[in-house]
Amino acid sequence: MSEDTETMIEARYENALNWIHSTMRFGSKLGLERISRLLEVLGSPHTNMKFVHVAGTNGKGSVTAMVASVLQQSGYRTGMYISPYLEDYRERIMINGKKIPKAKVSDLVEKIKAATEDLVEEGFDHPTEFEINTAMALMYFAEENCDYVSFEVGLGGRFDATNVVTPVVSVITTIGYDHMEQLGSTLSQISFEKAGIIKPGVPVVTGVCEEEPLAVIKKRASDLGSPLTIVGKVPFADVTWEEIPCEKRSSDGVPIPKGATINVEGPGYSFENVHVPLLGKHQELNAALAIAALKQSRVKPLRLSVLDDQKVGSAQTVGGENLEMLPIALDDQGVGTGIERTVWPGRLEIMHNEPLVILDGAHNPQGAQVLSEFLGELRERRIICVYGILGDKSYKEATSSIVPLCDEVIVTKPQTPRALDPLVLADEVRRYTEKVWIEENLDRALELALDRASSNDVVMCCGSLYLVGPARTFLRRKFNIPAYGGN
Repeated sequence: MSEDTETMIEARYENALNWIHSTMRFGSKLGLERISRLLEVLGSPHTNMKFVHVAGTNGKGSVTAMVASVLQQSGYRTGMYISPYLEDYRERIMINGKKIPKAKVSDLVEKIKAATEDLVEEGFDHPTEFEINTAMALMYFAEENCDYVSFEVGLGGRFDATNVVTPVVSVITTIGYDHMEQLGSTLSQISFEKAGIIKPGVPVVTGVCEEEPLAVIKKRASDLGSPLTIVGKVPFADVTWEEIPCEKRSSDGVPIPKGATINVEGPGYSFENVHVPLLGKHQELNAALAIAALKQSRVKPLRLSVLDDQKVGSAQTVGGENLEMLPIALDDQGVGTGIERTVWPGRLEIMHNEPLVILDGAHNPQGAQVLSEFLGELRERRIICVYGILGDKSYKEATSSIVPLCDEVIVTKPQTPRALDPLVLADEVRRYTEKVWIEENLDRALELALDRASSNDVVMCCGSLYLVGPARTFLRRKFNIPAYGGN
């Protein structure tokens, strides 16, 4: 490709991206009327695709990534839609682990802009940024003939733009207190919104085991005739797992964080020695959820153009026949390999080993508690925390979970107008430790932490995905790490 062509592609892409981001002024408006009409104008690209639809307070991104990885390793052309992105807008929309090309973004934006103008002329409100992102993803996956799409909910579920699809299985990972302004102030209300992704007759899999939110999910599933599978460490769970203990230490005797190895047991199936590379005990549940979702899914039987014992590929459905719905055909080895090869950046992600540099985008009380439990496993090491958080989050609760486990804290500022004033955050941090520095510039804050760390220390950067994204870019360049999803 010539330099002039590359320059033209880059310029078109930047113009397209500027237009997408300019639609932020239309705010976040829950509802399905606009996105439904937008997709109709665009030719209803979502109607002939198969989706695994994933909602939840925490864990939905990890489960979405695991599902996509397993499907890919089982031989399927697999789309993945996530939000938010960390470093590159194109991380939102991927096929088989590769980001959507810049030229394709530009082409699709031209079509969406024209459709948006038609909508506004019809009297509809302008689509929101998330609705535009969702429409672009669906168009791309349809044009590229994806066999399956692992599809993450943006916010809530019932009125989220992704809820225009009818999936082969619906997943609700966990229920906790987040986005209460939009979803409600009780677990029952939040659960009701997330259970809105359940469709008539479509199986649903959940990791919710607490009585109050689970009752809401059970009722919704029962009302719609949707078979419910519960995943958890409780007596009434349909799918559970056991961890195979294995501690790893360095030559100096300090603990080395690692993923877990688990055995998963479900109705009529089991998977042994599944290695979960993502850090944190909560990822064991997420791995079990991903496996259960794929095993409980139901799709129409396919007539194979090329017979394969393990895979079905892109074949045509048998038309007009009353045939029993079947689970997704999976390569059993691909299940274990898919979980093991899952990549999910910015969530307890190790970026360097000496010192141990970890990124985590914990941004709500549940996420902060998970991070706290993980840090507790590293107490034999000195922990230096680079910390910044948003002003509209529960920063006092998050700080009380994270900071007491840290030896030093460098307070910085996420790159967003929503960032909490570092002076305010530093005052809260001083309730738990006297070793506090303030460095608003994130790059300098990271350099300060690295300068203060010995080879056996831990540098933890956490508090917000708006912090972790730019931090990941800085650390990738410093340690020569490839970009997520290719260039």
